[in-house]
Amino acid sequence: MKTLLGSLITGTILAFATPSLAADLTIWGLQSFNPQADKVVAELAKQFGKERGIDVEYVVVPGNVMSERLAAAFEGKAAPDVFAQVGQQAQYYASLGLTEPLDDVVANMRGKSGGIYEGIMPQAMYEGQAHAVPLEVDVFPMFARTDLLKEAGLEIPKTWDELRAAAKAITEKNPQVAGLGITLSNANDAEMQMRMLVWSFGGAMFSEDGKTATWNTPETVAAYQYIADMFAEGLIPKTVLTWDDAGNNTAYQTGRAAFIMNPASVYSWMKENDPELLASSAMIEIPKGPGDKGRSASILSSFMWLVNKSGARKDDSKAWLDCFFQTENYEKLIEVTGGRWVPVYPEMTKTLPLFADTPAFAPFDAMAKNGIVDGYKAAPSVASAAVYQSKVVSQSFQKMLVDGMSAADAVAWAQTQIENTLKK
Repeated sequence: MKTLLGSLITGTILAFATPSLAADLTIWGLQSFNPQADKVVAELAKQFGKERGIDVEYVVVPGNVMSERLAAAFEGKAAPDVFAQVGQQAQYYASLGLTEPLDDVVANMRGKSGGIYEGIMPQAMYEGQAHAVPLEVDVFPMFARTDLLKEAGLEIPKTWDELRAAAKAITEKNPQVAGLGITLSNANDAEMQMRMLVWSFGGAMFSEDGKTATWNTPETVAAYQYIADMFAEGLIPKTVLTWDDAGNNTAYQTGRAAFIMNPASVYSWMKENDPELLASSAMIEIPKGPGDKGRSASILSSFMWLVNKSGARKDDSKAWLDCFFQTENYEKLIEVTGGRWVPVYPEMTKTLPLFADTPAFAPFDAMAKNGIVDGYKAAPSVASAAVYQSKVVSQSFQKMLVDGMSAADAVAWAQTQIENTLKK
């Protein structure tokens, strides 16, 4: 485990700080890319503590450093009572015996009208018990600059080949605009975006029973080569190699990328800050890959709440989760995120004005029901969580783009890492 602690962002002042862990209850949340949403959760945590008669500390941690912070905290026996993590990693912490089962919290959530999006729950399950609770649902549309497409005389691309042609045409007319702003660093976004690309080309990480690594296939190699070719052609900016989880957002919002894959935080940002850009944008399906196995594949992900098994206040931790999901609290938070978070309750996508009155969000319900969870073609597992935790996929792309490996060798390297993980 890594032992260095870096800077953290507190939910109340949004400045760099290190949590004291001196509070009665300490909660680490993932950065939502919406300062107002982070503030709402921080205020809710403060109010929860006041009503419960305890001191609560809420800290917001950027997603690209959460794993390191947690590793150091657990190693130093100073881990938070409650922490958030991306769903792809939830089973990793459960497999280490670090998390408390949360079946009772999930049962309360399922008992509400309309239930929850069950497709996201496999990532939360470990040995038949829920060890995590999805706090929202991430859907990943593609954002496309319709004005630049129109200028190039092109329609919205429906395939990755069409997107490449569109990116080239746009970049030729607008040299300052990168065709595809796709994250290729070691950020969480890179792991998710590269999976969607490979799945679209017909690749998969595991066999259906989860016992065999299936990454090294012609379809996966073709997906890697697709990125290598676009990168070499200058249709993907070299800066993507160092982007954090906000890199693609920023590139699109500043007009430096024609296409990105991202949750709707970009939509809500444009609505608040750049209506002109919003009018020149569309949220579209992930393009279809080539060949008979090609498809449009969107990842289904979620931020998850987990409870520290060694925490001294597990009752308070679960009470916090119940408070978080109380209808009046949860609806307020979802509304504030402006579409970045799809609610875990399908019914809310029909009743909340944010979704009911926004035609652009109409596909989100289907995407939340039909998206692909990590571990494909198998169900999420400890192995898939460990692969995600170690950033095997993004490392392999960097070996290709930075170290000069061929697409075939980079895929073979990743296959070996996945096989080694399965052996463990």
